[in-house]
Amino acid sequence: MSATATASVNELFAVLLARDLRPDDRTIMVGANMPMARAAAVLANMTTHPDARILIGLGVQGLGDGGAPPAVHPFLFDPRTLAAEALMFQGRVFDDLHRPDVFFVGGLQLDQRGNLNLFGIPDGDGGWKMRGPGSIALATMSAHCAGYYIVMPSHSPRTFVERVALISALGDRTERARLKLPGGGIRLVLSPLGVFDFDDAGDMRVRSLHEGVSLEDAQAATGFELVAPDEVPVTPPPTADELALLRERVDVHGTLAQS
Repeated sequence: MSATATASVNELFAVLLARDLRPDDRTIMVGANMPMARAAAVLANMTTHPDARILIGLGVQGLGDGGAPPAVHPFLFDPRTLAAEALMFQGRVFDDLHRPDVFFVGGLQLDQRGNLNLFGIPDGDGGWKMRGPGSIALATMSAHCAGYYIVMPSHSPRTFVERVALISALGDRTERARLKLPGGGIRLVLSPLGVFDFDDAGDMRVRSLHEGVSLEDAQAATGFELVAPDEVPVTPPPTADELALLRERVDVHGTLAQS
């Protein structure tokens, strides 16, 4: 059986993100409720980035039933996933949070130009159809960091939209250049259907599609026209060694495999 057939979507995300990190990515910030990104950072720390500083947001499983606080993702604090020792001064930690080399983030909406919405969906009357988690520090980090990755857990016309309702992180490279933002902007977008980047004009482009996904499938699930090459590559699957390391040393409780 192939590695692709046995890997969950979140395991695939973790491996793809770890592979794409750059040699100069030394401070890695992981947003809240992103176990696949945390796994990617730890996986990279065990292989290609042994001196990385990894800053982790809290993750929870579900919202709880009111009788007890929601559970923290077990592997966030499992000592078997810790591969480094460090002394970090408080002042440096806050510097890292302000301007990490790279970070990972999800969103409620993502548009054709790479703008991300984590605020929510307005109802048009001053309220909300849906209220999101907000975007604490996201505007600063997305403006200054060397690059960031967007991981979208859902790919549909409701999440991949022509224009976001509100902008939490400015991804549009034309606007970023006009404003002279110093950071590198979006590196990749990952979804359950494929991997995406942006063309020279700044429009979202298909970089690869996961095994079994056609370009027609991806386009039908997207609220705008995707830029695509004549022949779309298949996303390279995790290798057996990558999956073994991920499952045996990083995600020891199988949190990602359940996705």
